[in-house]
Parts: sequence; C-alpha cells; structure tokens
Amino acid sequence: MKGFARREFQLMLLRRMADFQPELVEAACAELSATHAEYMAAHNRWQTLQRSRSAPKGLALYEAVLGPAEQRRQVPYGDAMLTAHQWRLPGLWPDLRWEALVGTEGFVLHGWLVRSADALVPELGAVDRLAPWSCVVGDVLARFPDARQRDPEVPARWGVDVPDAAGAVHRLMFVHGLLQQVAR
Repeated sequence: MKGFARREFQLMLLRRMADFQPELVEAACAELSATHAEYMAAHNRWQTLQRSRSAPKGLALYEAVLGPAEQRRQVPYGDAMLTAHQWRLPGLWPDLRWEALVGTEGFVLHGWLVRSADALVPELGAVDRLAPWSCVVGDVLARFPDARQRDPEVPARWGVDVPDAAGAVHRLMFVHGLLQQVAR
C-alpha cells in the first residue's frame, strides 16, 4: 500500500497498546522517530483500509502492506486446516513476528504478535512479576500449564487467566498478542 508499510503497521499496533501502556508507546514512537500524530494517522489509515471497498481484503491486505509472508505453516483448527503466515517487523520487536491465521479464500481469522521460532523465549518468573511487553500469549501458555485463555470480546485484545500456588487467579491482558498488564 502506498504510504503504509511495516513502520506504519507497527505504529498502528501501538494505538490499542496506548490504552494500557502510554509510557511504553511514547518510548516506542520515539524509537521509530514518529510523532503522536503519525501513530494516530497510521491507526486511522489501517481502519480505513479495512473498511474500504477498493482496498484488498484479508490476506491480500497484509501482503499489500507487509509484502509476502516470510514463513507459512499449516495449523490444525478443529476439523479445518488454517495457514499461519508470519512477517518480521524490524524495529520495535525484533524477536517477534506478526502472525495472521488464514482460512479459505484468504480470509484472516486472527492476527497477533508471536515469538519467532528462532528466538529464545524469555525466562518468565512468577506471574505477578511479569512486566508489560515482556512476553506474548504463547510464552505464557508454555510457562504456565494451568493457564486458560479467554476472549475479552474486544478487538485486538486477548486474555489469559493464570492461577498461582495459593489459588489466586491472575488476569493477564494482551493487545495484539503482547502482554500489557497483570491484575489479580
């Protein structure tokens, strides 16, 4: 897409993260040499592209913005087989990839940040000490086998409940797959 590529895509991701971590988003914008107005414009442009009748849809939109996926793999989902497409996002999250789970006819069912297969998973300590932006959903599910995913029914967000040894449940909130907050 003319004027919208990987940098703008990362800026777009920051918009929803600002609801939880405005200081981290401000630092990320500085790292990308972007102003607040630029990241808001990127978010607005993405929303416009998703709703436009003339813009590509589904996987074709991601490919127009991010280029061809660098990795693809088949993912079973119930009785269906989906394809996970992954793209590197140089800049803010070098160990993460944007992953889109794609069904038939290029329909994107879900998209979020995941750990790169060749990156080391960070050592995660106690659930109540997890820092924002330190891990993705997959990292938490691998570290805490009793964790249970929940859909907060808000676009771009995902939740994971993790019980601790005392039986208390910690609610982890993720935006685009990246940890934003831990609440008890």
